[in-house]
Amino acid sequence: MEKNPQRQRTAAAALEPRVSAVVVARHVRPKSAASSALDLCLRSALAEPWIDDLVIVDHGNPAEITAAFRQLQLDRRDVKLVSAAPGLSAAAAANLGADAALGRWLLFLDAGIVLQRGAVARMAAAGGGARAPWIVGGRLLDARGRERPAARSGALNTWSAIALAMDWRGPRPLRRRGLRIEPDEPTQVAAVSGEFMLVGRADFHALGGFDDQFVTDGADLDLCHRAMDAGGAVLFQSSATGVQFMRAHGGARRAQGLARFAAKSAKTPLQKAFALIAAPALAILVALKDFVVGRPPLPR
Repeated sequence: MEKNPQRQRTAAAALEPRVSAVVVARHVRPKSAASSALDLCLRSALAEPWIDDLVIVDHGNPAEITAAFRQLQLDRRDVKLVSAAPGLSAAAAANLGADAALGRWLLFLDAGIVLQRGAVARMAAAGGGARAPWIVGGRLLDARGRERPAARSGALNTWSAIALAMDWRGPRPLRRRGLRIEPDEPTQVAAVSGEFMLVGRADFHALGGFDDQFVTDGADLDLCHRAMDAGGAVLFQSSATGVQFMRAHGGARRAQGLARFAAKSAKTPLQKAFALIAAPALAILVALKDFVVGRPPLPR
């Protein structure tokens, strides 16, 4: 036996990576705006002090992009490449990345987001005193500095799918009454975006990971809902910021995810009745909204 097993365990814990960033890169064309945004995303993740390893999930990309990922993995010991079959859902691809990660915490980062320095440390600090299983989301800005929806407060239930289909932000995150809120203090919310989300690796796996039946959208809502049901906390840290240069709009696939969330979260008879017609109803709402704003649907 070792003379000092406690020292061995302490040393092992100290060597454990803190944060593993999981970036799912899907259908990225070479020399495109998405390719440039992805390059900036990966650079920002590798430059972030709290990120000790980066897991890139190669999800249906052309050979030129895959070759670039392989070269990056050869050049850096802190980069791991995972291949996901093109037919897998976005949620399933993210789960593959989580399975390959080594860190104590998982940062799910959209391939179009560039981290501002120090963001991950602020997110980890926000979850430090929270009830487990906790999930922390950060603030998202577009390239012009305008804020994008990254958190949802209020009740999270079947009816939330309608609001999300129409991009209704809902009420602002609740603040503690009678108390001054410091800029670095996180706020309690119902859900945060899976595009910029930090969660403990053990907690993520204990919750069962993302539901891989969500094709594109909705898996983050479902994970936050399950974390709250398990007695945990979902927090929004406004001082942790990422700039989102590219953002995909799911169209019909987004409606599928919201319909699945509506069905999974339905509890009352009325909610269960809506869940039966949620798929076509939400598809119509999403299509109408996209038509009004002049945004063409993505191909299936």
